Amino acid sequence: MVRCGRPCRLARSERGAAMTRALFRFELAMLLKARFTWIIGALLFAALAWGAVNGQANADAQQATVDRVKVHAAAKVAKQQADVARYSRPLDAVLPYWQDPSDAAGYMRYGLAAYAVKPPSPLAGIAIGQSRLLPFYIKTDLDYVAPPAASFDFINPRILSLGDFDLSFVLVYVLPLALIAIGASRLAAERDSGALRLMAAQLPSFRQLVMLKFSVVAVVCVPFTLGATVLALLVAGTPCWSVQTMDTMLLLGAALAGFTLFWVALTALVASRIGVVGSYLRLVSVWIGLTFFVPAAGALLIGMAYPAQSPLLYLDDLRRANDFKPAERDALFVALARADPAYAAAAERVGKVSYATKQIAVQQAVERQVAERAAASVRQNDLASGKAAALRWLSPAMVFDTLLQQAAGSGVERHKRFIKRTGEYTDQLRAFFWPRAMAEAARPGTACQGCAGRMNFTEHDRIPRFEADRPLDGVARSIGGAVGYLWLLAGGVMLVLWSGRKFKV
Repeated sequence: MVRCGRPCRLARSERGAAMTRALFRFELAMLLKARFTWIIGALLFAALAWGAVNGQANADAQQATVDRVKVHAAAKVAKQQADVARYSRPLDAVLPYWQDPSDAAGYMRYGLAAYAVKPPSPLAGIAIGQSRLLPFYIKTDLDYVAPPAASFDFINPRILSLGDFDLSFVLVYVLPLALIAIGASRLAAERDSGALRLMAAQLPSFRQLVMLKFSVVAVVCVPFTLGATVLALLVAGTPCWSVQTMDTMLLLGAALAGFTLFWVALTALVASRIGVVGSYLRLVSVWIGLTFFVPAAGALLIGMAYPAQSPLLYLDDLRRANDFKPAERDALFVALARADPAYAAAAERVGKVSYATKQIAVQQAVERQVAERAAASVRQNDLASGKAAALRWLSPAMVFDTLLQQAAGSGVERHKRFIKRTGEYTDQLRAFFWPRAMAEAARPGTACQGCAGRMNFTEHDRIPRFEADRPLDGVARSIGGAVGYLWLLAGGVMLVLWSGRKFKV
């Protein structure tokens, strides 16, 4: 028996490397020449472009609405300031306090036009997400007790129940099917004709042939998916390559590449072990399980373990808490006024104090009465949200979808921050108006004898304004873990593929 020395082994290794390169070029040419590949690619790009256009149109519509809200608020304040100037002169008319823009109590309850707004992110065209279900502007109300999470229904609920066709929908739900369609049949023709054994004989192992064929799929699909997504965003007019969005876009590209590699590797893992028909059936079953069944089962379990508090019970509590008789309302106001020496004089003339001013005391009493149920609802929602966030890691589709919504600024977490900041803004307005209304009640009078207006409030320019957030701040940190998870998942499937033994030749 003749042993093969080192020169022989080197020659064999070089022949194997040459054969690998030749097979790689051959497989690449075959994949690129296949009409089916181009059909799938064209349909996928069309879907991406359509989704990106829909998403950007929704973002543009929201931005136009936010701009109109700001113009409306500014125009109303300008008119009120003009009215104050007009009423600062002696006139025969006497205004009721609720129509007087220079009366602090009347203005804060009936004339205030202050809005909290959540403008769309520069990358909002990527994912519509929750932005069509949750309010992106709220007219502040000093009687604000709980976040009006369902106060704005812009669209028929039947339409909303169908979901939105946007870029994230295509990437999360359609892209895996396209990858399955391209990859599941890569070994089918050679296996059916018997050429697969011949090709496998040219390489050290069948495993290397499988890795080579699906490496070609990855080399084609990953750049195509990235390029088609960016091109679709450019077609839609999304500013995806500005200085502001560059780091987020790079992370999104990494996430998309990891998600694509995961499905390519999973397709290779299944297709290398069973026939083409079985591959399609099993891969589609896995897609249904990871994309629909796991999220639905998780939502069902969370709903059973952490049932949502009934909004009807909360509204009933709120109605009962607001059911005050005039004498009870007066008693609440007297107690509030006497608690502060600066306003004690208002308690002596409670019968002449305006309803809007008395409502300050009522509002505080109402919030004390419903505080327990509101806090319980918040705790329950936080627990359910925490469990949902943990269960989301069981589905790469949900992880990727959440990542896209976070990058687009249309997810639930940003909305929670918006609701919290809206409450804080309401507290700022209360801190601005309530002392002025109480001082007005304690020291009644008019700053202008004979004028139609009371002229006790002329500080319209000093009213606190809501500062909108910067939607891309902190996004890179929030999605970094999800990007790593997708790559870890893809690497795990590739490791299982490489170490596997049950290949069907």
